[in-house]
Amino acid sequence: MNKKQKIILAIFVPVIIFFLALTIVHYTGIADEHYTGRPRKPGSYTTTYNPFDWGKTWYIWLFIIIFVCVFE
Repeated sequence: MNKKQKIILAIFVPVIIFFLALTIVHYTGIADEHYTGRPRKPGSYTTTYNPFDWGKTWYIWLFIIIFVCVFE
């Protein structure tokens, strides 16, 4: 590979891996459920997915960082 191809590979592959990791973390089902203490009706609770909730997703992000470092 020439120098341009290496630079493109070094920039775009980690960006693509980041977006794939973002999707994986989002769909792992790590959710915060807000429960008011009253009996829930179907659809009466809210679930928010936060892929940047480091307390719950740190191990996935660590794996992705290691993967990118090994790739680079």
